[in-house]
Amino acid sequence: MEFLASALAAAIVELGKCFCGSAYCKIENFAKFRSNLDNLRGEMASLIILRISVKEIIAEAKRDGHELLNPALVEWLEQVEQLDTEVGLFIEASTTNNNGETLSKYCPSCCFSCKPGREVTRKLKDVKQLIDKGSLRRQTADAELKLGKQEVPKGQSIPGPSVPSKCLDSVLNSLNCEDVNRIGVWGMGGVGKTTLVRTLNNTPSFIQHFSVVIWVTVSKQFDKRRVQIDIAERLKLDTTMEESMESTARRILQRLQLEEKLLLILDDVWEAVDLDHLGVPEPGDHPGWKLLLTSRSLDVCRQMKTDEDIKVEVLDNEESWKLFTQNAGKVVNLENIEQVAKQVARECGGLPLLIKIVGASMRGKEMVQLWEDALSEMRRSPVPNINGIHDKVYKPLKWSYDALEGTTIKSCFRFCALYPEDFSIDVKELIQSWLAEGLIDELRNYEESTNRGIALIENLKDSCLLERVDFDAGTVRMHDVVRDLASWISSSSSSEDGCKAFVRSGLGLINFPEVETPDSVKRVSFMHNRTRNLPESVVQCPEVSTLLLQGNRLLEIVPEGFLMAFKSLKVLNLSGSRIKKLPQSLLQLRELRALLLRGCADLKELPPLRGFTKLQVLDCGQASRIKELPQGMEELSNLRALDISFTRALRHIQSGTLSKLSSLEFLDMSCGARERLTRYAELACLERLTALYIDLDFSRLASGGFEWIERLKRFHFIIGDRSYGREYFYGSGYTEKRVTVCALCLSGKYFGWLLNNVSALTFDSCEELEKFPESLGRNVCYSALRFLTISDYNGQFLSSNAGFCQIPNLELLELRCVHHLESISQLASTLGLEFSKLRTIEVARCEKLKYLFSVGGSTSALEHLVSITLTDCEELEELFAYGSSSANPLPHPIVFNLRRVDLQLLPKLEHLSGENESWNCLEELEVSQCKKVRKLPLTAESAKTIKQIRGDPWWWSRLEWNDQNTKSCLQYFTKWVDM
Repeated sequence: MEFLASALAAAIVELGKCFCGSAYCKIENFAKFRSNLDNLRGEMASLIILRISVKEIIAEAKRDGHELLNPALVEWLEQVEQLDTEVGLFIEASTTNNNGETLSKYCPSCCFSCKPGREVTRKLKDVKQLIDKGSLRRQTADAELKLGKQEVPKGQSIPGPSVPSKCLDSVLNSLNCEDVNRIGVWGMGGVGKTTLVRTLNNTPSFIQHFSVVIWVTVSKQFDKRRVQIDIAERLKLDTTMEESMESTARRILQRLQLEEKLLLILDDVWEAVDLDHLGVPEPGDHPGWKLLLTSRSLDVCRQMKTDEDIKVEVLDNEESWKLFTQNAGKVVNLENIEQVAKQVARECGGLPLLIKIVGASMRGKEMVQLWEDALSEMRRSPVPNINGIHDKVYKPLKWSYDALEGTTIKSCFRFCALYPEDFSIDVKELIQSWLAEGLIDELRNYEESTNRGIALIENLKDSCLLERVDFDAGTVRMHDVVRDLASWISSSSSSEDGCKAFVRSGLGLINFPEVETPDSVKRVSFMHNRTRNLPESVVQCPEVSTLLLQGNRLLEIVPEGFLMAFKSLKVLNLSGSRIKKLPQSLLQLRELRALLLRGCADLKELPPLRGFTKLQVLDCGQASRIKELPQGMEELSNLRALDISFTRALRHIQSGTLSKLSSLEFLDMSCGARERLTRYAELACLERLTALYIDLDFSRLASGGFEWIERLKRFHFIIGDRSYGREYFYGSGYTEKRVTVCALCLSGKYFGWLLNNVSALTFDSCEELEKFPESLGRNVCYSALRFLTISDYNGQFLSSNAGFCQIPNLELLELRCVHHLESISQLASTLGLEFSKLRTIEVARCEKLKYLFSVGGSTSALEHLVSITLTDCEELEELFAYGSSSANPLPHPIVFNLRRVDLQLLPKLEHLSGENESWNCLEELEVSQCKKVRKLPLTAESAKTIKQIRGDPWWWSRLEWNDQNTKSCLQYFTKWVDM
């Protein structure tokens, strides 16, 4: 019996195990089924959105006359359509019974079976695979669309950018390939490698797939520390020169490890770069990280262990001719010129840089003899064979140089090669040196000489021998191939004036080198190196007229014997060095025309300058430890430009010194010692003075005697207690007539006579600004005033209906810390401002500001407004307040030429425009920490002009759109700002 009972119990236990195991299995299947079904719904929604996006790209391309459909894309769309139907039926069957009733989500019997669980897993896998394929298809289609948009519309003969689309396609394909982590783009100088990569960098649809893109120009003079600092700055890491490379590398590595997708672009690489030493891990060790480099050498690409190498070939004859005609103009279509012009174009060897230079130099020349002479010169000009490329590079470049009219501009061109490669050359410094060398006619006044220098620079830029620097109008740059040409000419005896140069700039050298062929060299450049000491004895260089040593920030001593080797110097530049004094041997340089010591912060004194009768330019700006002007200063009868700005230790200038500088035309004394008294009567004696930058004592303005100011063509006057001001007011440029008023109570103060010709006016930390118009007189109009800045103002603004206009031509309005201002319209009614010509608005930290303009009343359309920048205005709710009761029709849109908008730290901002207004000309938009902005005044048409939209990712995801097509069109232009 006991045996029977035991056997029965064992059987029941086993049966229970089987039952429970089966139940557990079914419960587990049900739980997984519900989770996978929800995932399937979500992934399918993503797939549908992806399909819509791809179709919109195809439709947009079709409207632009392009056909993007290919067999792979068609197959993908068909697969999505089929899977959409299957998944829809499956989900419906899984959630309803045979009578169409919804099954209980807690115990749907159909889900206890393992079959539906396996089916949902399979379909989920299929959907994810199609999403992966579709992302690649969309990316490829979008890239093709963007390339198509670069094509010139039908009917125009001007070609698009000289970047072969097949090369761009190859780079795109390589970057999209998971197995390719390092891509090398190589080719001869001037062939368009940088242009190709820049085109890629400016393609939002591609760049948006990387969380960060870092562009670094390496250059021939490879400086590891500079490259490392450039990378750190791009990652917004603070660096100092004192920090070791190892420490910076560790911080770069830590920062980069936060990025999932990285694109590092190294432009103009001449030797292998050790990425680990810089703090950048090997791209192959991190999926999603890519390295793209450009170089003239395939061997460099190999040393960098590239996975793919793409050669940028020169243009073929047809492409070359199209680019040549673009630069030479319609003259090439003349019957007697066309054939010889095509031969000239072919002589350029398909190199885009040379085609542009030669074509531009022949533009408008209708005499066939000039074309035949050009062809003859290009074919027979002897050029040495350097690295095997000179036959195709320097021969046409040398001819373009020879085509420059006159020896002066040629010498100016060669002077630019004294600066390091990829260097931003200061225009003011350049013109000062040209003037001192005698390249600009000394009979001109300083203003005319400056204008002549600018004209020469523009001529060189027009000839493609100089380039402008983006965002810095005060500097220029030389293309590295053009600089090589200029260096080669300057180091040989082939130049007409025999002005040879010895150049060792920007090489990081510690020791001053021995000058080659010292008897014939006329220019020596050793700027921007790392030398601490110059040699006591140097081989005599009797013909050297220019010695450039600026930027040697470790240089402390100039030995007595060093300058004795350069007795014919006209230009000596020691700016930015750490010298404490100048040697007495300086007194032997009687031919000196320009002594440039700007930024020599340790310099305490100058030797006596008595006898320097030919000195024209003395720049001691920012030499902050100089305590007194040198003896004999008053004898500098030919001094035309004197800069002693930011010399705070210079507390006294001996009476009569300035008035004896009878040739002085340019004087900058701004931001000097507070106790230094300016003797205006002495300035009045300077009849040739045309540019002046000084502090004016307001208490002495009312006494009169300032009629001499009217003859000035450029000035910056600081009135009041400038200790309240900020240094960005000073040295703000040498192109305007500017007045800065600091910490004055403006009630009853009258200096309207000073404002008659002022183009820029700043009020900083002033009081009773609202009473200023009464002081000036409301019937006075200041039509020359174009720039107005108000900062740190605590007064109230009372609305006025007087309807007066004192400032009708305002172009820029800048407001900072204007604490009680509620709107710019309120400011306009108080100060009599007119905005019909307003171009730029910049507002920061105005905490009571609620809106910018009241629209519909006196404010008309702001047709010239192109830029709005708003920062940290906590009460700002809208940009424009539309008056509903106004009888005047509202201008739509009120800002129809707006190009750039930057909005940051505006927590209450909600409305950017009127209900139906759109900004169809907008190019750049940045929105950061503006959580209530939910709508943008943009449409799908905006994609034609927009270049970049920067914002927080969460903000972009919460935006509301009138149609999905607008979002699809604009999403490719987004870049995320760092929080």
